[in-house]
Amino acid sequence: MLRELRTSRKLTLAAVARQAGCAESLLSYVESGRRRIQPWLADALDVVYDTGGAITALVGTTPPHSDLVRAPDTDTSDDMLVLRLPTGGATMPISRRDLLAGLSIGALGGALADKIDHLLTSTDVGDDGSTLASIERAFEGFSTAARALPPARLIDGMTGQVAMLDRLRHRAPAGSRRGYTVMQARFAESLSWACEESGDPNGALYWIDRAAQWASSARWDPMVGYTFVRRAMVVTTFTGDGLRAVDVVSPVLDMSELSWVRGLAAKQTAMGYALAGQPEASARALDEAMRLLARPARDDETHLGQRSVVGNDLHAVYQSTCDIYLGRGVSAISALRSRLDGLARSSPRTATISRAKLARAHANAGQPADAVRLAWEALDAHDQIGSHSALSEVRRTLRVLGRWEGRADVRGEIADLAHRLSG
Repeated sequence: MLRELRTSRKLTLAAVARQAGCAESLLSYVESGRRRIQPWLADALDVVYDTGGAITALVGTTPPHSDLVRAPDTDTSDDMLVLRLPTGGATMPISRRDLLAGLSIGALGGALADKIDHLLTSTDVGDDGSTLASIERAFEGFSTAARALPPARLIDGMTGQVAMLDRLRHRAPAGSRRGYTVMQARFAESLSWACEESGDPNGALYWIDRAAQWASSARWDPMVGYTFVRRAMVVTTFTGDGLRAVDVVSPVLDMSELSWVRGLAAKQTAMGYALAGQPEASARALDEAMRLLARPARDDETHLGQRSVVGNDLHAVYQSTCDIYLGRGVSAISALRSRLDGLARSSPRTATISRAKLARAHANAGQPADAVRLAWEALDAHDQIGSHSALSEVRRTLRVLGRWEGRADVRGEIADLAHRLSG
């Protein structure tokens, strides 16, 4: 992550080390993983890269995922998060309970708003867009970190950015306010994904609702449509109910002015029908998805959906997922196995989820030993990056492996896998 942040900004090790106040060799060791990043260096790099606390998340701690989003009437008197100015500098602890309750009704007010406004007095919000640009760079930093870090470690920092955006929008000139609302929606959508990957469906749905709310306020129709896709994804991850997912996403298919988001909706429809065991309907939906995704997207659609897989790889991953959900194996094995290394370079998270799906493909194909091996590899990676999606795929693999519990060569390994998943 750190090397990607530096190279994407076309900075040398020497330049970053000079700005961060550290030795070039130390920075090199940290980037390569040979030295653990210390809090002071994480803070300094957040300032250098303008990443709004994303790097600090590398050394931070986060409560268990069940505590990430709590009902407003829950006792959370000791449940605090720390706000950081988007341009660096001062920090301030605030109540997570009060913040989430305020955001749930659309905007912050009262004592909490006053407290954040006081922190922002040193921030110049003008028409030059520098503050908003700083927040956009912070968002990119969080997005980069999310490819390889447990998402639970990023949630507090991203939530703090949403709180800052809310008050910055209130303080900004009228002509600049839509940009802040759009960024709130983008952070909210990313937070929904982070909660989903952390195993927190309530948190995921809370932030999907906020993304839809702010996107509607900004008249950002593609994001409004994409929130239906996100709801369908949550249904798939936590229930495996394919037809329910198809129903949830269906309104997007009528949004004729959108192509990319409709393509994502059609993709989710294809996977839903595959989960429901309807191969013909799945194939039609996937053909429609790829037709729509091949069209030029509107400028305001380009940020939506994961972009770590593109082109032919995108079709292969979608097709393989549908095949696996339909109980097929051989075609999915050949398509996914050859792409794992490339996926790992672009996004360790996507690679981990794909590895878990590949395990199920081997189970479908009657190759339980390979399925168990890949399932363990996916679980080991899950321990490092935290992916409930991968965990869900391994659990589905285990159900298929039940066919082979009588085989002496894999009986013990299947039992060990079942024990690991029950823990």
